[in-house]
Formats: sequence, structure tokens, C-alpha cells
Amino acid sequence: NHLMRESQMKKIIALAVATAFVAPVYAADISISGSQEFSWADGNGTTTSDVDGVVSIKATDELANGMTVSADINISEEAGADGGSSLTLAGEFGTLDLGDTSSAIDAVDDITEFGVAAFSGTGGTDANVLWTLPSIAPGLTVNVSASAQSQTGAGQDAEAEATGVSLKYATELFSVAYGTQDNDDGSSHTLVNASVAMNGFTVAVEQFTDTSDTSVDTDTDNVGVKYAMGDITFMIENTETSSTDSAVVKTDITAVGVHYAMGPVSFFAEQKDDDLNDATETTYFGAVYKF
Repeated sequence: NHLMRESQMKKIIALAVATAFVAPVYAADISISGSQEFSWADGNGTTTSDVDGVVSIKATDELANGMTVSADINISEEAGADGGSSLTLAGEFGTLDLGDTSSAIDAVDDITEFGVAAFSGTGGTDANVLWTLPSIAPGLTVNVSASAQSQTGAGQDAEAEATGVSLKYATELFSVAYGTQDNDDGSSHTLVNASVAMNGFTVAVEQFTDTSDTSVDTDTDNVGVKYAMGDITFMIENTETSSTDSAVVKTDITAVGVHYAMGPVSFFAEQKDDDLNDATETTYFGAVYKF
């Protein structure tokens, strides 16, 4: 009996020692999503093709204190671009997106960009830190962003030492947003937009103002309309660019399009034309698959 007890004790000690050297295993939730897009364009008799795709790998863990941590790794087909990879922390403090992420303005812009190839939105840049504050009122979102002097790693396009803030109020019927960003070089950006959705129609307006370090204002004004009817969606957008500097090229681009959805695949036909430049008239055909 003594020998048996000694043998059992040795086994228990060995098991305890082995367990001490086993690292805890965290079962992260991992998801893979992405899209692949192909388009064929005819610009005044000159044809071109384009393919663009991105795969997003996202791992998420919930910590013991209730905080959530996620790693978002995006692989883009475009050379030199990482597609916006970042590390996200979420908790009672709100959400911190760290890496190559949206700026405060970029988080609320492009509400008129309904199409694929012919629709351009108003622009905006990335940031290194995006903080979405905890909800302080139903429907209200507040974002704060910041960027370093320089970024290490391919694909990042944040403006150097930029700080920004944006506010968006949204209901099921409408949304309004405002954002501003100051850059270390003396330039700045301002955005204001609004949209209304009802009975299959969505109407959106947006203005993006780029102010240079010499106080030259360049405005991009967008108006977009979308109508969804079952699997078919019709859309139109007008983009006008004007500036207090006469040397800046002005544009007046109208884009129209129709999309037909078949599950995860959408086929599109779009056209854009600049009333101030005949050389920009282009027709697009293509397909987008999202998974």
C-alpha cells in the first residue's frame, strides 16, 4: 500500500509540473470575408480592364474584464496597399481602432457613393488612431482621430500629425454629420453631409472643403440619389469641384448606374461624364462578388 501511495503521489506531482508549463489557450473567433471586383471600361473608344479584391481575416477575443480585442488583417490586390489592417480594443471606454484606420472625417463621409467604378465620393484620409466614444445619446456617434509624423509599414496614407473630430446623428429615416481635421502643415479639411431614406429612395448631399496652408479653399459638392426595387438598384450622382484658386481644375461630373444583385454577386453598368471635360466620358461594365 505504501508503494502504491508513493507511485500515485509521483504521478500527481508529475501531472502538476506538466500543467504548470502548459500555456493557456484562448479560443479566438476567426472570420474570413472579402470581395472581388472586375470592371471593363470604355473611355471615348479606349478600353481598359481592372480587377480589385481584398481578403479580410479578423480574429476576436473577449477578455476576462469584458473588454474585446480584435485583429483585422486585410490583404489587398493593389500593390503597396495593405487594405487597412488594424488592432481594435472595445469596452466601456468606447472603441479604439489602432493602425491603418479611418480618420474621424473618413468614418462619416462618402454617403453619396452609391456605385462601384463611376462614383467617387468626396475623399478623405486615413489615421493611425480612431477613437469612437461611448454612446452619450441614442443615435449620436462621436469620433476622434490622430496620426503620427510618419508611419512604418506599407499601405498607410495618413496625413502627418493630423487630428480630427466628427459627429454623426442617425435615425432610421435620416442622418446628419459634421467633421473637421487639422494637419501639421497648416492645411485642414471640413465635411458636412445629410441623407434621407424612404420608400426605397435614398437622397444624400455632402460637401468636403480642403483648405490649403495658404488658405485656398477647394470644395467638392456631391448630390446622390438611389432607388432600390427588388434586386435592381438605380443611382445617380453629381460631383462639382470648385476653388478660390483659379489654377485648380474645376469639374462637373455626373455618374449614373444600374445594379442587378444575384445573391452575393452584383452586376453593374455605369457611366460618368464631366460637362467641363469631354475626355472623361467613360462607360463601365462589371461584377462584384462579396463573401
